Amino acid sequence: MPSVLEPADLFHTGIVVADLDTALRDLTAVGGYRWTTPMTNTIAVRIGDQVRDVEFRMSYSVQAPHLELVQQIPGTLWMPSPGTAAHHLGYFVDDVAATSSRLDAAGFAFEAGTEVFAYHNNPLGIRIELVQRGLFGDWTAFLATTG
Repeated sequence: MPSVLEPADLFHTGIVVADLDTALRDLTAVGGYRWTTPMTNTIAVRIGDQVRDVEFRMSYSVQAPHLELVQQIPGTLWMPSPGTAAHHLGYFVDDVAATSSRLDAAGFAFEAGTEVFAYHNNPLGIRIELVQRGLFGDWTAFLATTG
């Protein structure tokens, strides 16, 4: 049986932070990162069995391996993970719904999502974000034009 995800499709490690601007500044100072312009979007997200509008504020590192910094969102799964920096692993997929079903069957329970992204978590706390391939258009061009 083929794997649910392909290692080559891992495109970012997500980190949820209490203060996006401070995290951007600190990681630039210590790691030399350059960042996309912070983006703010309000998105209707299914969390469990309800849909709610969630305001996201985030930025991606221009350099690989890519980091995604997300401003914490109280009352949601987008809160810093106690004792660790990593919040999730982000994978590009061709079909979010189909891959989401396969992840669920593999023991990664659905947490939240839309038609273009989904979050799943397993009992060990490994969280995976599925992102519709092409959501950013050409990923490399996206980073070049927003960084």
